[in-house]
Amino acid sequence: MAPDCRPVVAWIPTGGTIEARANDRLDRTAYGQTGRRRPPHELLADLPEIAATAAVRQVNWPADTALLGASSSGADRARPPSHAWTVADLIDLARTVACTAADPDVTGVVVTCGTNGLEELAFLLSQVVGGDVPVVVTGAMRPASALGGDGPLNLLNAVRVAAHPRSAGRGVLVVFDDAILAARDVAKTATYRLGAFRSPELGPVGFADADGEVAFYRRTDGPSTGPPFDLMDLPAVLPRVDVVVSCLGADGALIDAAVAAGAAGIVSAGLGAGYPTPAEQAALERAAREGVVVCQASRVGSGRVVPHAGTRAGGFVAAADLSPWKARLLLSLALADQRPVEQIQNLFEMPLSDVNQ
Repeated sequence: MAPDCRPVVAWIPTGGTIEARANDRLDRTAYGQTGRRRPPHELLADLPEIAATAAVRQVNWPADTALLGASSSGADRARPPSHAWTVADLIDLARTVACTAADPDVTGVVVTCGTNGLEELAFLLSQVVGGDVPVVVTGAMRPASALGGDGPLNLLNAVRVAAHPRSAGRGVLVVFDDAILAARDVAKTATYRLGAFRSPELGPVGFADADGEVAFYRRTDGPSTGPPFDLMDLPAVLPRVDVVVSCLGADGALIDAAVAAGAAGIVSAGLGAGYPTPAEQAALERAAREGVVVCQASRVGSGRVVPHAGTRAGGFVAAADLSPWKARLLLSLALADQRPVEQIQNLFEMPLSDVNQ
């Protein structure tokens, strides 16, 4: 028998819509209430086309998932839905991803997850997982039981991208609806649409195209020295960072409450280009004087927040192009690593991007 020369892609299925089963094929909204799923091995069995691209090796998360399994009804009690994840869950999953990527036999890693937590998971992985082995995150907007479900093709394309030689060294990618998206840029922009995941400012870095080709059009490299944070150095519990979203007329009550709750950092999702209300600005400055690190972001969904008079007055960090949710994770990691404020600001700056590579 000839040796198997296919690339090995490790697949970490964490649950989510891609595995969910509704009571009928037209249910695309209430399927989460059934608690039923299709086991990962069934998803693979329905995709014989994957065998032409890679040998897929399933890796369980949490580690005891294989022991707990599913109930007789098909419900999976071992893996929480992504909207129930904590930051500790993200770190634990990141450690599984890093350990899997370190296997010399593995060409790439695919993580499937619920779309509620996908953009935050992908961004956190980009901050703590390094090396040349690509990590690709995907999921589905329609359950496995739905008419016109998108999960199978998303999974196939994710494996294609993870196995492709040109994916090496590109860090963490998201593959959804044929588009290949950078972890820093990606955002969920719709509640049910198949093309919900987009990069509003910069667009895709490439496509998993209709003919099976994986085509890249720009490169987003991480630091050549590795990821910004070492997973092994992170504490079991990261410092608390709260997000406060501005609206016209908002006072500082939520900011004061975050400080009282023990927040080490606060991300202000301000109006427009990153402006809290006057009352919020005053509360944020009070918080900063008490040692809370404040990051000024914007609620609008795209564009940069740059240092301005308000951030300088309070000694705040400007979030650059990061959403408030990604800024929260980055600030929490930086505080856990005991970075000074000036170094934290550098972490938020946009990396260089090379076109046509």
